[in-house]
Amino acid sequence: MSDSNATDGITTRQISTLSDEYKKRRKQQMLRFFGATALTLLSCRLAYRGVKSRKYVPNMFQLNYKSPPFSYQAEAASALVLGTGLAVGGFSMLLFGSCWIWDISTIPEFSLKAKRLMGQDLTSEETLVNMPLDEDTAEVVDQIQNLLKGNNNSKS
Repeated sequence: MSDSNATDGITTRQISTLSDEYKKRRKQQMLRFFGATALTLLSCRLAYRGVKSRKYVPNMFQLNYKSPPFSYQAEAASALVLGTGLAVGGFSMLLFGSCWIWDISTIPEFSLKAKRLMGQDLTSEETLVNMPLDEDTAEVVDQIQNLLKGNNNSKS
C-alpha cells in the first residue's frame, strides 16, 4: 500500500466520516429510548396521581361505606388513556432499548440481524439481489426510468 494512513482501502478521512455518522446514529437511538422513557414515566406519574386522588377518606360524621358519586364514563376514559400510555411507553422502551443495544436503526437492519441470529446464510440472498438482469427485464426497467424522468421534467 502506498498510503500509510490507509488500512485495507479505507483512509483515515473515511474512518472519521464514518465515526461521525456512527455517533449521530447512536445519538438518535439514545434520544428515541429516552423519549420513550419520558413517556412511560409521565404515564406512571399520571396513573399514580389518578389512583391516589380516587381514594375515599371520609371526614368526621360522614358515612364510610357510601362512596361519593362519580362518572363511570370519565373513569373508563381515564383508565383507557392511562393504560394506553403505560402500555405504549413500556413497549416502546423495550423496542427502542433493544434496538439501541443491538445497534439497529432501520427495519432492513433488523431483518439482517434476525437472519444472522437464526443462522440463515446471507451470501445466497446477496447473490440473488446482485444478480444481473436479463435483456427483457433491463428494457422494461429502462423504459420505466425514462417515463419517470419524463414526468419529473414536466413537473419542474
